Amino acid sequence: MNLYERLTAELAAAIRGGELAGGSALPPVREFARLRGIGPSTAARVYASLRQQGLAIGEVGRGTFVRERPMDAGPLSAAARYASLGRSAVALEAQDLRAALKAVAAQPDLAQLTGQTSPLGRTSIQQALAAHFAGMGLNAPPERICVAHGGQAALRLAALAIAQRGQRVAADAITYPGWKLVAGQLGLDLEPIAFDRDGPLPDELERTLRRRRIKALYCMPVAHLPMGWVMPPQRCRAIAELARKHDFALIEDLTYRHLRPKASTGLYRLAPERTWLVGSMSGLLGDGLRFGYLVAPDPNRRVLESLAMSWGLACAPLLIELARHWLEDGTVVAIQARQAEHARALWQAVARTELKALGSPSTAGWGLWLPAGRGRRAEDLVSRLRRAGVDAIGSEPFSVAAAHPNALLVRLRLLAGEDVAPLARTILDAWA
Repeated sequence: MNLYERLTAELAAAIRGGELAGGSALPPVREFARLRGIGPSTAARVYASLRQQGLAIGEVGRGTFVRERPMDAGPLSAAARYASLGRSAVALEAQDLRAALKAVAAQPDLAQLTGQTSPLGRTSIQQALAAHFAGMGLNAPPERICVAHGGQAALRLAALAIAQRGQRVAADAITYPGWKLVAGQLGLDLEPIAFDRDGPLPDELERTLRRRRIKALYCMPVAHLPMGWVMPPQRCRAIAELARKHDFALIEDLTYRHLRPKASTGLYRLAPERTWLVGSMSGLLGDGLRFGYLVAPDPNRRVLESLAMSWGLACAPLLIELARHWLEDGTVVAIQARQAEHARALWQAVARTELKALGSPSTAGWGLWLPAGRGRRAEDLVSRLRRAGVDAIGSEPFSVAAAHPNALLVRLRLLAGEDVAPLARTILDAWA
């Protein structure tokens, strides 16, 4: 065991054994290096390993702290655990499932649904998805549409087609945890891009591109999770122009786009020749019905089919047929409309509470992104909220950079029409 491994194991044991209490600050990297007689780079590696193990958390401008509740998991475990924070209380109803099963069971070629005719879906599902995209104002040729076993699988398929292990991809400095998970699993280096209230900053992206090449930029232009922004058209144009100038791919995630039905912005409209559209309908149909989709700028289906089969990303034919039924009979659009209305009512209810006193809360899907504020630590607030029965998580799973902002996400587990005031009071009490 070398010095780096020995120091990491020593600190990890002290944290797990309670010698280093949850919430306590670790020495600054340079101070730790001086105390242990090691170089700053070795000290930084020790702290990075503790963060990856879920034993410590780095906070921008404040330092590194021992986690309140250490997690017995490896790198990106938090991202894996919280990749579905955007779930709604509005989803597929039992009657919709019964009707679809009955319709599919009546098909004469039912036996074919037990095989794997095409790992990326047959012509019928491609046409159904193309019509669905057309309703969103997106022209997606059917031959470029693929299906996968959920949104994560669609993301992984796009990443596999674009980049190889060790190459660099980028995302907003605060991004969807599922993209972090995919990048980590595939050995891709993830570059954070600074952002403002309108999305990733083109100047910051170009500054990054001058230093190093990236293969792709992942983003959610509409209904970003967790920040909630809708990128203005001029911001999208600037990003698309940089993609052409520096020759990198764009991955646009549509999963929560329906929550902003009036938004007409996006990257695919501006650069369809280099934009990969990805998304999931699991949030509409239910977590157990994992159905994702991908629109590839290069319709090389043979390569994509090979990747889907070798990585186990294909969607079951029976589930594809159920999804086709729900797309064609209007069930998907109806659920999307109900979710959008539910989210709108929820955001309006939150705006009427005193939560605005906490800073600048951002509504994203069914989550509320809250800055902890000066004099408070997000980890402490998360612990208080969880003890009060509120589903909350710190910023680490969403943060691409090693140091994480002092903020947290509260999941709003509320049904349509349910009073948000008690939840708001609980959150405010945690800040008191």
